[in-house]
Amino acid sequence: MQITFDQVSHIYARGTPFERLALRDVSLTIPSGSFVGIIGQTGSGKSTLIQHLNGLLQPTSGTITLGDVKVTPREKMPHARRRDIGLVFQYPEYQLFEETVAKDVAFGPLNFDMPPELVEIRVREALEIVGLDYDWVKDRSPFQLSGGQMRRVAIAGVLAMQPKVLVLDEPTAGLDPAGRKAILEGIYRIHREQRLTTVLVTHSMEEAARYADRLIVMAEGQAVLEGSPDEVFANAVRLRELALDVPETVALVTQLNQRLPEAERLPSSLYREEALIEQLLARLSVTKER
Repeated sequence: MQITFDQVSHIYARGTPFERLALRDVSLTIPSGSFVGIIGQTGSGKSTLIQHLNGLLQPTSGTITLGDVKVTPREKMPHARRRDIGLVFQYPEYQLFEETVAKDVAFGPLNFDMPPELVEIRVREALEIVGLDYDWVKDRSPFQLSGGQMRRVAIAGVLAMQPKVLVLDEPTAGLDPAGRKAILEGIYRIHREQRLTTVLVTHSMEEAARYADRLIVMAEGQAVLEGSPDEVFANAVRLRELALDVPETVALVTQLNQRLPEAERLPSSLYREEALIEQLLARLSVTKER
C-alpha cells in the first residue's frame, strides 16, 4: 500500500494557550512494499507523523492518501481500513493486559469480529512469525516472560491482524544490543516474506542504515531530507547540523576511501557490519595472495 502526505500539518491543542505546531506542510511518499526509516531528534515530529497513518491523529490541514483512501481534516479513516495499518508503539509490552499470551494476541482480531476458528490460526501464525513456540507460550501469562519475549508478543498481536502496513515507533527502546538485533532481524524477515510496507521510527542511524531502503529525516515538524540511504548519508554536513550523524560503518568507509586510490575505493553502500567485514576480508585475502 502506497502512502502519500500532501502538505500535511498538525496542530496540538489548537485555539488554546497550549497550541503547538507539530507538523508543518509535510509532503512525502512511502512506496508500496518499501522499508522506510524515519529518523530525527526527540520533538522532530516523527511520532506525530506516524500516528496519522492509522487514524489516531487527523491532519489539521493537507491530505493523506493510503491506497485508495483519503484522509483530510473533514474525512476520517474508515474503521475497517484501520486493520490494514499495524502500529507498534514504543514499549509495546506496556499494552499487554490479558491473562494469557494467546488471549492477548487474539484481542485485535476478535475486536474486528473475526470467526474464533480463524483467530486461533492467526494467533498461532503470528507467534511463530516472531519466533515464539505457540504450544509453549499460548497459556502463559505475558507478564511471566522476559522483556524481549513480551515485546515479541506485543508485535504478534499486531501481526495477527495481517496488516498491509507495519509501523514501528522505536520498537527496540530499552533492549540490550542482542535483543535489539533479534527484534529487528525478525521484523526485517517479516517485511520481506509478507511483502509489507514497513515504517521504522528510530533514533539509531545504524538501525536505519541496516534495514531501510528509503530514509526520511524529520526536524522541527518538517521532512528535511528524503531519499535512499546513499542520498541521505551524502548530506553528512546537513545531518550534523541536525545533531545527527552518519552510521559508524559509513564513517569508516569514508575514512578508508580518503586513503585509498580511486580505483580501489570501497562501495559507499556498505551499511551492514557483515557486508563491510566481508569486503575488508576479501581485500586482505587479495593483498596476501599478491
